[in-house]
Amino acid sequence: MSDTATESPSQFSALRILKAIGPAIVVASVVLGPGSILSNSKVGAAYGYSMIWVLGLASVFMALTVFMAAVLGTNFERSPFTELAGRLGRPVTILTGVVFFVITSCFQFTNNVAIIDVINIATASGNEVASGNEASMSPLSQGSALASIVLINLGLVWALYGSNTPYRFIEKLMMAMVGIMLVGFVANLLFVQPSISGILSGMIPSLPSGGESTDNIVMLVGMFGTTFSIAGAFYQIYAVREKNWTRESLANGIVDSIAGIAVLGGISFIIMITSATVLQGAKLANITDVARQLEPLIGPWAKVMFCVGISAGAFSSLLVNALIGGTALSDSLGYSASVKDQPVKLLTVVGLGIGMFAAIAVNWLGVSNVTLIVTAQALTVLGVPLLAFAMLYLAMHLPASGLKVIACLIGMCSQLLAIILSGRMVWYLLEKYWWVAEQVGT
Repeated sequence: MSDTATESPSQFSALRILKAIGPAIVVASVVLGPGSILSNSKVGAAYGYSMIWVLGLASVFMALTVFMAAVLGTNFERSPFTELAGRLGRPVTILTGVVFFVITSCFQFTNNVAIIDVINIATASGNEVASGNEASMSPLSQGSALASIVLINLGLVWALYGSNTPYRFIEKLMMAMVGIMLVGFVANLLFVQPSISGILSGMIPSLPSGGESTDNIVMLVGMFGTTFSIAGAFYQIYAVREKNWTRESLANGIVDSIAGIAVLGGISFIIMITSATVLQGAKLANITDVARQLEPLIGPWAKVMFCVGISAGAFSSLLVNALIGGTALSDSLGYSASVKDQPVKLLTVVGLGIGMFAAIAVNWLGVSNVTLIVTAQALTVLGVPLLAFAMLYLAMHLPASGLKVIACLIGMCSQLLAIILSGRMVWYLLEKYWWVAEQVGT
């Protein structure tokens, strides 16, 4: 972005936005993971079009928080956790960094679970897949999946420490596969002809009809938390520093970032609408159930396209996600915040290992993997109030300017929303396990 500082003041022009769309689609193919796809699919199937407004609200808040992160990244000379440690003390930053790392580990877990599930499906017999429970596949199928996931993670470690040329090639291949799946969703949406009036009515805020089951709460929170990812926005501060953005190039950088969020939101919208049109009322217990939303377009090949796309999405975000968590934790502990340095690489390997071993452990439990992925996504909101507070605190210590006022307002709104999401998830957990305790007691 060396030429951004010399561009005209009209940096938010239509031409500049169009230039950002192409790279945004590439970014979306990397960031869009199984949690996003499955959460949006389940919400669409459960609520139809009525929760579109929730997705829109999450996308708007994500764009605003990314803007806030870009402002923070261009106004502080030191890294975020170094800045926080100087003002609040190292224990606070360590706690925040650990929370950040746990959140990214949850995302790692969902990526690994999705890959294991797809490999289970690919190596299983027809009768096993027809049983509708990929978690109960034969030992041979499970053994193939577990061996594959170990090899994949070892390959990522090699890419991190050794030659990354094979990884770059595979990553581009995975991005192409995700792109094919997304093209399929767009074409399928045109083919199934969703209700335009239903979509428009779904943009008007409303409460779900018929009450909210506990499972539906998890779905909604998981979808919101995946789209409005404060951890992802927080990492934008590091990305800004790595790219050496300046205050002069801030406008162009914000256009690029918000274009990425807009494309991600648009893709999520398409997935939700497709699921609402094709699968409304269906119980989505496994990945093959979710894949049925592509059947109107390609029939029996729907499962193949969906499984290839979702596993490619999981793979393409595996190393990136682990790097995000490793960078934040290293910085919070007082070490380097550069992805080129050893502390970040070591903690990235730890993140890869946690996600892999957790996925292997739960693979034997016989629980619906779709439920596991959506629930893990929802649980990440428990830690986001602390990350939102860290961003708000930094915004409050920006140099006095109009940008500081805007950043503080966004930070306060993000903090409030994070508390609401986390509080609702805590209430859900209390209700669920209080009921379990009562059943055990009786």
